[in-house]
Amino acid sequence: MKKIFVATDFSKGATNAAHYARILAQRSQLGLTYVHIVTLPVVDPMVSAALVSQTIDELKIDAEEKLRNLVKEDKLKGIESEYIISFEDILETLKQHHDEGLVVVGKTGQRTFLDKLIGSTAQNLIHHVKQPLLVIPEDFTGDIFENLCYASKLEFDEAKEIAQALEWNKYGKKDMIIAHIIEEFPLDIQSNTQYIQEILKAFPERGFIIKQYATEVFKKGIFEFIEKEKVSMLFVTTKKRNMLESIIDPSATKGILPKANIPIMIFSHQD
Repeated sequence: MKKIFVATDFSKGATNAAHYARILAQRSQLGLTYVHIVTLPVVDPMVSAALVSQTIDELKIDAEEKLRNLVKEDKLKGIESEYIISFEDILETLKQHHDEGLVVVGKTGQRTFLDKLIGSTAQNLIHHVKQPLLVIPEDFTGDIFENLCYASKLEFDEAKEIAQALEWNKYGKKDMIIAHIIEEFPLDIQSNTQYIQEILKAFPERGFIIKQYATEVFKKGIFEFIEKEKVSMLFVTTKKRNMLESIIDPSATKGILPKANIPIMIFSHQD
């Protein structure tokens, strides 16, 4: 991992996401890159091209001033940072940086009609970026490293993703929890016992404890476990499914993200 990308529109949610991105940057000694997408205004067809161009220029100037201020504040904190202003969407902008770094975005407390219509930024990013994605609720104020948890149904080999979670857990205060969420009717391809043994073998030095939690459905179990264990940040892994699997078992990650009130870091599993 080379740097931390922070998507910002200067809203309350984006400001809180930037706050926690700075904490991660200070702990990990990684640089920050703020990414702002200039949204082109919707204008009447009768408005002149010159006026539209002037409006776009003003939006860019305003954004650049705010971004420069963020970089100045970072310098005072000893954080190395820079910014990117783009007229492309966030996915296209991130693709230019391949799979470098962590992407941090904020999540608003209330979804607007437009969010429901086209999907939130975080929801759209889940299955389209290779980088780890950290989603910060706008009202979250706790210690992100207080009690970290990696949750899974253990349907496939997640050793690589667990290793990434453990890298962040070294800044924590206790062993990371690996929560094995057992559904009443799980869609298991291989034995859960096999995957647990593989995890124990892959990490002989541990740094984690495994806890099993039985539930009717994954999403319900996750929220119950978060509350019970006082989890401060949750790690989950998403995997692209074929059409049949998507019908049988819809993405659990997309199901828990909208209602989560703690930060969630999402890893994209690559076969």
